[in-house]
Amino acid sequence: MIIEPLTAESADASTVEELQGMLPHLTKRSIDLLAALQRTLADPASTLMVARLQPGMPVMGMVTLVLYNVPTGMRARIEDLVVEPRWRGSGVGAQLVEAAVAHARAAGADGVDLTSNPQREAANRLYLRLGFVPWQTNVYRLPLQPGAAASTSENVSPRSAG
Repeated sequence: MIIEPLTAESADASTVEELQGMLPHLTKRSIDLLAALQRTLADPASTLMVARLQPGMPVMGMVTLVLYNVPTGMRARIEDLVVEPRWRGSGVGAQLVEAAVAHARAAGADGVDLTSNPQREAANRLYLRLGFVPWQTNVYRLPLQPGAAASTSENVSPRSAG
């Protein structure tokens, strides 16, 4: 299996179609994926990685790592981790997370944050197995766009490999 960054050049029509098929596992909202990918791939703070068995083969899963600087250091967040259902339980999610963590470490981040719905039991076990620890904090969100509240409160979307 390979984990590779997706670039504007490598995001061909078939890759976009494969990622489009994963969106229902991330959110119930309708998303213009092509526009969202263009924004994400153009953003120097974001690295979208995909897993494939071999170069050119279908996407098995994806993860986005966001790196940003604040006065107290460099931060890293894992977002939109999803594994195609038929590949769940095969180690794809773990390899995607490990690749994101390695990228964050190489960039100088002092840690990697993520959120996971408590109902995603397999995903939460994966994160614990990979060394993540629950962080005692409150998470707050102020929706700024119509429908944004639903996308966060639905919390049934598998933002994980499990």
